[in-house]
Parts: sequence; C-alpha cells; structure tokens
Amino acid sequence: MLDQIFRKRQGAPLYRLITPCPADTLGPWATAFPDYDEVVGYSSLGHFFLRAAATQEYIVLYPLRGAAKSYGDYDTLEAFEAEVLKDPDFAAYVLRPEHVDEIAARLGALGDDEVYIPEPYPFLGGSDAPETYHKGDVWVFAQVVAHMGGLGE
Repeated sequence: MLDQIFRKRQGAPLYRLITPCPADTLGPWATAFPDYDEVVGYSSLGHFFLRAAATQEYIVLYPLRGAAKSYGDYDTLEAFEAEVLKDPDFAAYVLRPEHVDEIAARLGALGDDEVYIPEPYPFLGGSDAPETYHKGDVWVFAQVVAHMGGLGE
C-alpha cells in the first residue's frame, strides 16, 4: 500500500531527492545547523532533508517550526529514504499525503524546484488549510522563512 502512495505521487510527489547540494543553498539555515553540510531533498510541503557528510547523519528541517530532528545515520541516501521517508508514520505526520492530495487537486502538480506554501505562514497566524496554499520556489521559501524567523539578521 505505501509503495502505491509514493508511486501515485509522480505528478505531485510527497518529496524529491536531489543531487546533494551545499547546505548554504538554504541561506541562514546552514548557519543554524552547521554540522549538516548537504541538502539531499525536500518535501512537497517544504521540509528539507539534510546530511552531515562526515558522519552520514540525516536530519529533517522543519522551517515553519524553526526546528530540525535527527533521524540517525544511514550509509546511503536510499537507506534513509527506505527507513524514514517511506515509513508510514513519517509519511502520515510529516509528508501528509491526504493534505498534499487536496492541495494538488486545487493547484496542480509541482514543477522543478517548487513546493506548496501556506499563506500566511502558520507561525504568522495562517490556518494551514489546503485552500491557503500556493506554489513557490523551494529555495526562496527557505530563505524567506529563515529571515522571517529571525535567522541571518
């Protein structure tokens, strides 16, 4: 069943794994989490997957909460994906398939480097309801949320 959930997301995936890029791409977040030097992916709702190249530890950055959580060490990105991203509990709580379905039905599939973004942001009083979302550039989103949250000042 879970593999079907991820397969059906080909037009509007729950997440994207990318060729690792420097964490500096996330702007001030890189300074906030200096041990994690690579971005390896992001969710359709704007969570970022970071890796510490030296230790192979992975964290998930929750920008709208201004927090991150470690999910442990994995030898490969594929192992992290299999153990964390495809975990049913992680999918339900973080990736939120039904929520993404509602948003995608209204806005359509995401393009390259796009995520669904709620307006206003929940930390500014937004409701996070599917009808409050729009599409936006994932890298701009990271920068804006960091600055609005007081990072990089």
